[in-house]
Amino acid sequence: MGRDDMDPHQCIVEPSAVPWKILPLDGGGEAQLQLYLTGRDGGPEAIRAQISEDYTVEPHFHYAAQFQVLLEGSMAFPLVRLDAPAVHYTEHNTPYGPFTVSGGHDMLVLHTRPGGLAVMRDKKRRWQANVRGRELTRCAHEVAWEPMSDCPTARRKVLIPASFGPTAELIEFSAGVEFVPPVPEHGRYEVVYSGAAFIAGKVAGKIAGKQLGPKALRFIPAGEQASALQAGPDGVAMIFLSFDQDADYSEAGSTEDALARMEK
Repeated sequence: MGRDDMDPHQCIVEPSAVPWKILPLDGGGEAQLQLYLTGRDGGPEAIRAQISEDYTVEPHFHYAAQFQVLLEGSMAFPLVRLDAPAVHYTEHNTPYGPFTVSGGHDMLVLHTRPGGLAVMRDKKRRWQANVRGRELTRCAHEVAWEPMSDCPTARRKVLIPASFGPTAELIEFSAGVEFVPPVPEHGRYEVVYSGAAFIAGKVAGKIAGKQLGPKALRFIPAGEQASALQAGPDGVAMIFLSFDQDADYSEAGSTEDALARMEK
């Protein structure tokens, strides 16, 4: 499956099936982008971005709740530095930045619905900023591993605990382990960080499901039960990102449309 393919209960993206595009940035930098999911018909929106070394992204916000998943490299904000793997969450319309990237930057930008984009220097749009919105960050190296009572062969790092509303966890599963994630209340992304996972299914005792490799993802809409996943022969590390009720809010067009305006 490629971009925007549905089962219809889930969106699955394998990065090798998605073309790259280059977006020139102000000041001589560029962003290499893969539009994993475009937010078509109000659906989920997921973009992979690799930004030029040492480029500083100006303060901005999106019109929908957002997770950024830093897969490689670093992002330096005014008050915090993120080193991969790491997560950054903002509520709808919550401004963040500037941030400077380094170390071979590679990240995913994830919304449950079209997020749009507004820069804070835009006087016509910045009045929409939600200056009291939540902004949450956590690097995996800041958190200790802990066992999982419902899966003795797995371990996890809780990057954003449920008490905060949205949640983020890095979980490692041993080879061959099959697991069924819970039903999300407001939508969930499942990102393969390393190793491989299969959409579980067996034929004659052999794994026969679709394989998801590093940087592939699956989106599960609110209220839907996902198909089981099975860790590959070398195991798998996955990042699970669950939204809360703020994900139900969005008031603007897609990020794809915003990027198209930037290209003009």
